[in-house]
Amino acid sequence: MSRSNAARKRGVAIRALAAVSVAVLACGEAPEPAAPAHPPAPETGAVERIVLVTIDTLRADHVGCYGDERAETPTLDGIAARGLRFSQAISPAPITLPSHATLLTGLDPPEHGVRHNGLFRLGPEIPTLASHLKARGFATGAFVSAFVLDDRYGLARGFDHYDDELGLDARGHTLSVVPARRADETTDAALAWLATAPARFFLWVHYYDPHGDYTPPEDYRRRFQGRLYDGEIAFVDAELGRLLRGLRQGFGAAGTLLAVTSDHGEALGEHGERTHSMSIYDATQRVPLLLEGPGIEAGGVDEEVAPLSAVAPTLLALAELAPLPGASGRSLLDAPTRARAAWVETLATQLDMSWSPLLGVRTRSHKYIRAPRPELYEIAGDPGELIDRSAEAPERLAELDAWVEEHSGGIHRVVLEGAVSTEERTQLEALGYLAGQGSDGEIAIGRVGGIDPKDGLHLMADLREAINAIAARRGEEALKLLTPFHRESRLVTNLRAKAALLAGDLQLARESARLGIATNPGADSWVDLGRVEEAAGRAGEAAEAYERALEDDPEDAPARVGLGRLAERRGALDEAFAHYRDASEQPNPVSEATWRLAALHMEAGREAEARVLWTSLPARALRFPPAAARLARAERATGHADKALRRVLASRRFFPDDAELSVLERELRAEATTE
Repeated sequence: MSRSNAARKRGVAIRALAAVSVAVLACGEAPEPAAPAHPPAPETGAVERIVLVTIDTLRADHVGCYGDERAETPTLDGIAARGLRFSQAISPAPITLPSHATLLTGLDPPEHGVRHNGLFRLGPEIPTLASHLKARGFATGAFVSAFVLDDRYGLARGFDHYDDELGLDARGHTLSVVPARRADETTDAALAWLATAPARFFLWVHYYDPHGDYTPPEDYRRRFQGRLYDGEIAFVDAELGRLLRGLRQGFGAAGTLLAVTSDHGEALGEHGERTHSMSIYDATQRVPLLLEGPGIEAGGVDEEVAPLSAVAPTLLALAELAPLPGASGRSLLDAPTRARAAWVETLATQLDMSWSPLLGVRTRSHKYIRAPRPELYEIAGDPGELIDRSAEAPERLAELDAWVEEHSGGIHRVVLEGAVSTEERTQLEALGYLAGQGSDGEIAIGRVGGIDPKDGLHLMADLREAINAIAARRGEEALKLLTPFHRESRLVTNLRAKAALLAGDLQLARESARLGIATNPGADSWVDLGRVEEAAGRAGEAAEAYERALEDDPEDAPARVGLGRLAERRGALDEAFAHYRDASEQPNPVSEATWRLAALHMEAGREAEARVLWTSLPARALRFPPAAARLARAERATGHADKALRRVLASRRFFPDDAELSVLERELRAEATTE
């Protein structure tokens, strides 16, 4: 988004209690176009423009130039043919925000401190590629395609224009049901910026489409039946081609330095993982990395390990600009004095599941994973990492473990100064991330031990299905799916409370909510308890829980909505209206505040105001059963029973088993027959 809108977003801060290591992670011993609209750069090889494109969730071996003969990636393949391809580019984490922080800082996660989505933000003291280039006279623009890179997480610093507008309601608030945008929309936005950009700029474009769920446009869906992931890649490749054609038409072919890479790959069922985040095998860590532009010979291939922490330093070196201050990554064009090695980690296992974190290192020959049961793989002969060699090569394992210890920065004790808000959680989960709650208390991160993630990977599909079941209001189904999971997991505790409430098991819901408060005393946990007490008819206890949530986070919209529901039930409509209005004006609003405001307006005879509010919401929010039921009752109360019935029927097409809608439909049909 533009800087003028930046103030409307609330950041989630994290403060380290121990100094962050500044060890060198990237290079440690290891282990005929239309006439340009702008004057082109002089034919001297000088870099006038730097373009960084990141394609989310793109594993290298699903790209044509990396060996996939079925891939339809002519744009990427063309860049490789005209430039330099790195065959062993390695992401530091299978998680979007940490990896992009690495790309923009030249630091790995233990150094820049961003270890997971949602819970962390990049600190203002860390220089970024954008801020560095802006200080050297470059205009800077960024176009991101998913909420997980929203400007609140710190990556917008240094950008004159940071476009993260993924869909806004009438008041300029991000809609939780639109957490990402398609590649064509992002390309359109970037091309509009390029139309007025000066000749000297840095542009970052982020495409999200290959991230699950895989829903490419219809023509790609038809062509890639059974291979929708590849269909998404083909669609992005076509949009990347459109972006580059616009770039060449506007600025000519000379003077542009282009880098294309990904933040992480996708497991696609390998090692028991369907997507990413919970393992650090090459399926999720090996990504494409392509460079094209001045100073780069065509058709080159670099077979050494290329850490993503080296991307920013490499771009600056090619542009003959000063190095990025503090960056530990080294230019990939430097003659290496020792073999390159790449840091790999995931803390999602710890922060989401209360399992052990995974730390490791990837060299050209080996992958070592520090886990409760360590793993060692010989990459050349075992690229799928299927044969653990740890027992056969204890000396090599010890050598690589020492590297991990040296580069890990030790155990970090951190304070999460604000838990993930309920709205942030909704958006992250809609993107497929498990969005662990974090805590307002001190937590040690990076200590390997406890449950080994490889023992639980087979359960992750069930966990995602449980999240989907909760979204579909199938509480009993969700509870069954959650049965095998560790009771103390912050995420599972939160989900179990929601599932039990949907299933009508108020005792289990209350126990789970109280356990959540004990292990994670943040606003979200208090809201869970408030909802349980509200469902049990204990208005006083519910109000107390919502007030406690607001003590922890005065901007928590769900807590304000809860107080509004309580006021509405006791007939205090002015008070309810005030709570809903306040909730809708928070930096992280929820759609419930908007449709409840609409219902109150309608019942007060202000139908025009009501219509403005509900038409600001997408259809998905309006067909949610509580929303459909509340608005239908308001329509019935104001003499629009026919509209109410149509609304209920529209919602029941998606939620056929919802009890409240079923009862309301019978009532409306009965009233229609008596008229």
